[in-house]
Amino acid sequence: MKINFLFLLFCPSVLLPCTLGAQVQVSKEPFHKKVLENNYIRLLDVWLKPGDTTHFHVHSLPSVFLQFTTTHVSTQEKGKAWIKDQNTEGKLSFKPFGKDSIIHRVTNCDTKPFHVTDMELLSPYESKFPMHQLPFPVILDNDRVIAYRLDGSSFNELVNSTHGPMLAELVKGHEVVYTDIVSKKSITLKEGKCLYIPPGNTFQFSTVEEDAINLVLIEIK
Repeated sequence: MKINFLFLLFCPSVLLPCTLGAQVQVSKEPFHKKVLENNYIRLLDVWLKPGDTTHFHVHSLPSVFLQFTTTHVSTQEKGKAWIKDQNTEGKLSFKPFGKDSIIHRVTNCDTKPFHVTDMELLSPYESKFPMHQLPFPVILDNDRVIAYRLDGSSFNELVNSTHGPMLAELVKGHEVVYTDIVSKKSITLKEGKCLYIPPGNTFQFSTVEEDAINLVLIEIK
């Protein structure tokens, strides 16, 4: 008997058993790999190959999501129907969750990998300095975080020590170099990777490549 591949690709419920086990907190879900945790954030890195499906998992903390790929996916909240969606490279979004926590699972319906990070916000940062905006384009601003999108032309700007903890994520570009102005130490950030910047650091980004750069910088409030 012949099977229509496209039908199976976009109807994940046909491919999967009714349940993949009891739901777990997102930080315990196998596809959500914890790459960083401190007083302020827990960063989960998610890669799904074509056809991969997460277990049902619970989102219950305020979270910032950054899409690294443009990928067709389907999501299913527990007890509801599957919903098709397309994630877009570079898209940043915030979900408050908390009282509006959800239980869902995600499947990659595309022919290429799906990559997203989930930054759970654990505690606010209590700064002794007034909050002020950096000279970069703002893509997200609320009471928990402010986020900026940087390209190569932004790298001549210095970020001073009055700012809180930050996360830099390189969506596109060969590599970017982070330099701590005080210690003179440098760290290379590769495409698809992230870098935690502790509060109180004075730093600058640079690059030697001519490639287009898409760097997202998120500051915790």
